[in-house]
Amino acid sequence: MKIPHSIPLASLIIALLLSCAAAEAGRRPRTGTPKPQPKVEAASLEKKVHALINRERKKHGLPLLEWNDALAVIARRHSRDMAARGYFSHTSPEGRDFLYRYEQGRYRCEVAVGRTIHQGAENIAQNNLFDSMTIVNGVASYDWNSEDEIAETTVAGWMKSTGHRKNILTPHWGREGIGVAITPEGKVYITQNFC
Repeated sequence: MKIPHSIPLASLIIALLLSCAAAEAGRRPRTGTPKPQPKVEAASLEKKVHALINRERKKHGLPLLEWNDALAVIARRHSRDMAARGYFSHTSPEGRDFLYRYEQGRYRCEVAVGRTIHQGAENIAQNNLFDSMTIVNGVASYDWNSEDEIAETTVAGWMKSTGHRKNILTPHWGREGIGVAITPEGKVYITQNFC
């Protein structure tokens, strides 16, 4: 290896040692205490998402949405179905949408705006109990999300999406139900139904 004359040999050796030390430090396990898993309950998360939705509506001068138990049951069923069968869509694998789910739940939504009758709307999200996992010596440690963080990132994601944002800020919706399902692998499915 030819060493340029402008770099003293001692400086080159020190630079090589520092770069090797930095590379080794990047491979070392984190030494801090792992973050404990926070308690995340579906029912509590549903209410937190609902509160954040109403905060967004209030910011835009819109009336708050009432919580509706029948819509929440419909939303929970869809979230549980997505979690159990491993899909993420407004449409089930059989091709059934939220209107079918409203019908199955014996829920009728008819909101008249002028000459148009609106029959509801739906938002869905898939979040996670943790952002990352690190395995050191066969022991896994997780970067857990709290209930508040899951609720906040879900609503923030919806507000950045044109269609989801439109549903949230539609003035004629007066009720909503939120349904959450959590898988053993840490996926969090969230469905929001409107009327």
